[in-house]
Amino acid sequence: MAMRISNIADLHGLKHENYRFTVEGETLKVVNSREKIEFNIEFNESRRLKTTKTIEKYTGLKIELAELGDREVLSYIEDKGFNKVMWNPIGKAMHKYNMVEPGDRIAVGVSGGKDSMTLLNALVRIKKIVNFDFEILPMHIHPSVDSAKYGMVEDYCRKLGLELQVFETDLAKFLFEEKKPKNPCFLCGRIRRGMLYRIMKEQNINKLALGHHKDDIIETFLMNIFYQGNMLAMKPAYESEEYGVKVIRPLALVEEKDIIRYVKRLNIPILVSECPYETNENSRRLKMKNLIKDLSEDNSEIRSVILNGIKDLLV
Repeated sequence: MAMRISNIADLHGLKHENYRFTVEGETLKVVNSREKIEFNIEFNESRRLKTTKTIEKYTGLKIELAELGDREVLSYIEDKGFNKVMWNPIGKAMHKYNMVEPGDRIAVGVSGGKDSMTLLNALVRIKKIVNFDFEILPMHIHPSVDSAKYGMVEDYCRKLGLELQVFETDLAKFLFEEKKPKNPCFLCGRIRRGMLYRIMKEQNINKLALGHHKDDIIETFLMNIFYQGNMLAMKPAYESEEYGVKVIRPLALVEEKDIIRYVKRLNIPILVSECPYETNENSRRLKMKNLIKDLSEDNSEIRSVILNGIKDLLV
């Protein structure tokens, strides 16, 4: 759990385990009297992120800045060690499937889970490094009217310079108390997607970004084979003729394990799902996930092998 602060000066007088912090001007003094350790960290407004990483390295204290400056946002998002597994695959998917173009208004389906929060970071990063402009419009379809549960998602969006649009529903009551449908996951996704399409039409938004990753695509394909008897695949990008928008999945070539590692590394706040079907042992998706996990013990590249095998179905 990270400590949330506005500025490094907020650490003045703080005690963390055996460490005590004192701020004098632009110097942070750190003292551990028990282990007889004492050192100074020089800081200023342009080096806040670097300072927080230095503090974590030497004291174990994780720090989250409540707000980031424009230059800090990109540095925070990119971090280190994710070029090969995150940014390169995202860039490849963006280019191959022509996902983002000048003047786009992109709605981002933000559930608050690890995938959608990583997707948000990815789009903000793209916006800051390309030489054209487009809009990012994060949207959250909340399954209940309990507004207290998505506050951390709103705060995170503001941290990135974005404003989250929240649409409260009684979806949880409808799915789990009243109707109790045979396939609640499919119905839930369909209802949420329909709401997003309607909102997009009202706001003249032309693209919808979703957080599905490589594992999702593979699992869905296997589910369709084993349970539906077809070879339909979840495409990284496609035009929804019914609603007149383009759906894009920038994380299509990123593996779930790398998203998990990235979220932990950046201490991204995650809204814990209360859906009883996500961890149900009878879940078809969970069965596919476990199947792939077992296969990966014999071949660590099994996900890429399967995805390459169905590449013609993804266009």
